[in-house]
Amino acid sequence: MRTLSILIIFQFFTQILLADNRVSPIISEVTVYRNGAKVSSVATVTIPAGKSEVIFENLSPYFNANSLQVRIKGTATLNAAVFSLNTPGPGPEDPRAPILRDSLILLGDEFVRIRNEKEVLKGENTIITKKMDQIGITGSQPNTTTLTVTELKELSDFYRKRLLEIKTRELELTILERNTNKLYQEIQKILQQLQPNTSNSTGQIAMKIESAGSQKLEITCTYLVTQAGWTPLYDIRSEGIGKPLQLVYKANVRNQSGFDWKEVILHLSTANPLLNNDRPILTPVFVDFRTYNYGQVYNDDQLYKMAPATNMAQTADMARRGQTLEEVVIELPEEALQAESNDEIISNFDLVKPQDILANGLDNIVTVDEQEIPADYEYHAVPKLEQAVFLLAKITDYGKYNLLPGSANIFYLDTYIGQTLVNPNTVSDTLLLSLGRDEQITIKRMQPKDFTGRKRVFNSTVKETYTYEIVIKNNKSLPVNIEILDQIPVSRKKDITVELEEAGGAIHNEDYGKLKWQLEIPPNQNKRLRFTYSIRYPKDKAVGTFKQ
Repeated sequence: MRTLSILIIFQFFTQILLADNRVSPIISEVTVYRNGAKVSSVATVTIPAGKSEVIFENLSPYFNANSLQVRIKGTATLNAAVFSLNTPGPGPEDPRAPILRDSLILLGDEFVRIRNEKEVLKGENTIITKKMDQIGITGSQPNTTTLTVTELKELSDFYRKRLLEIKTRELELTILERNTNKLYQEIQKILQQLQPNTSNSTGQIAMKIESAGSQKLEITCTYLVTQAGWTPLYDIRSEGIGKPLQLVYKANVRNQSGFDWKEVILHLSTANPLLNNDRPILTPVFVDFRTYNYGQVYNDDQLYKMAPATNMAQTADMARRGQTLEEVVIELPEEALQAESNDEIISNFDLVKPQDILANGLDNIVTVDEQEIPADYEYHAVPKLEQAVFLLAKITDYGKYNLLPGSANIFYLDTYIGQTLVNPNTVSDTLLLSLGRDEQITIKRMQPKDFTGRKRVFNSTVKETYTYEIVIKNNKSLPVNIEILDQIPVSRKKDITVELEEAGGAIHNEDYGKLKWQLEIPPNQNKRLRFTYSIRYPKDKAVGTFKQ
């Protein structure tokens, strides 16, 4: 009978212990998004028959509670799962803390003593200074004392000596106060480190589970954390013209979730689940008359606030003509009623080996992929902006390489060239990558003397002529193909005429004023280009060039 009672008690306490399973799960798999990460935490627990509660603790506090998903391997039923924030209470106090607090009290008393002594010295200084003003050789002045020269000398020596002692002591007290304050702050800092830290909150998941019998379960909880993300990086290597590019796709993974990811299966995704996924909804836009005081003068800033930006010029023009704003009905352009859509293709990368991504705030560079990419090579120069020749690699059908905007380290013939920007978000069907300058090809743009002039045409028009020369030299032992760009201005006024008088073999785009040459330059030879354009305009006007 006694044995049976003990067995019943043992089973009772076993059920109590099993009914509250607190475990620290292992982070087994992480999918890192451009912003945020999906974390999978797994643990094996034993549950009793009936209803019980399992708590996953020591999780990241930067969780998204709505993203929680629970997967159970077993025959148990999950009734509920709630993500919450757990703030630890105060722990046992360090035995050094009371001693440090007593030290702070003593230092506080020392502050009071120093201030009191400084006040006494200040008062003594005031009294001595006041008494010195009352001392005189004769008694002709009121409130003065008649002293002999010897007495005055002795008294002056005493005052000077005492004042010097006061100033010296005040300096000593100032230094002592500064050192005491420094020691006070250091003790405060140590005391703060010794005190229990109640600010390190952690996340936890409480799961209510029901089972027909006692069993072991493997439970996996998947959820989003916000303090994580990744950015793309590239290494681009070229072994020379005519050879394919070697592209090393890397990622800088950021983990500030508060917990290390050790030996995890790591995935990278270009998706962003933290974005707002609500569809845009148009609401009615109404138009009505506006009533303003007649005769009131509005400046452009006031008109801008009263009317949509698309009608700013029209509204301001009406006001200058004397029209009132209540006479116009403003219509929104059709483009304003269209919702924009910017679909982005989602790419996923699975890393083969398990990774350690520590939550220490440092960069975690991982290699995602390595590819060999066919490329065409071309030299390119814009000497108006920079008198240098750049080697470009042209990549066609680049969409299949899953490239993202990011910086790239450039290596040419095993030499580090520098960095460039990979920007696949372009409407062009060819992606251009700059492989840096080629110092073996020189280019210079100049304005020859006596080839630029200004003269009057007829009596009302002025014509200005400009000539530029470009000299390219190929110092290589092989011929090179090079594209050179320059430009002439474009007129937007009918009374300003721009004419390309000499193209020098360039293809001229009249809409943009662009000049383009495609040249092949033999080894160790140079080529000279020259173009001339003119500008005609009324003589009583001044013209200038500007960028859009």
